[in-house]
Amino acid sequence: MSAATPVISVRGVVNRFGSQVVHDGVDLDVYPGEVLGIVGGSGSGKSVLLRTMLGLHRPTAGEVRVEGRVVGQMSESEMLGVKRRYGVTFQHGALFSSLTVAE
Repeated sequence: MSAATPVISVRGVVNRFGSQVVHDGVDLDVYPGEVLGIVGGSGSGKSVLLRTMLGLHRPTAGEVRVEGRVVGQMSESEMLGVKRRYGVTFQHGALFSSLTVAE
């Protein structure tokens, strides 16, 4: 990838939960060597956006590309390779928000 090509590209991402719109047409590019921090108030959609970018949540509309490949179309082994190259830290271990520590 050239330095002008984003390693992560988010285009037109919409995330809805019932009638609640969390994201409405998010566009974002992350270029090689950049460090991305997503900040915002409680309930503003930070974790939902990160989960969408990691393929843990499928957006209502739009797409996420990592290294030029559409996240929702990658095989499990391709996604595993991507996850090994990128690090994410969720507040309060929110990666598995539906599980308890024991689970």
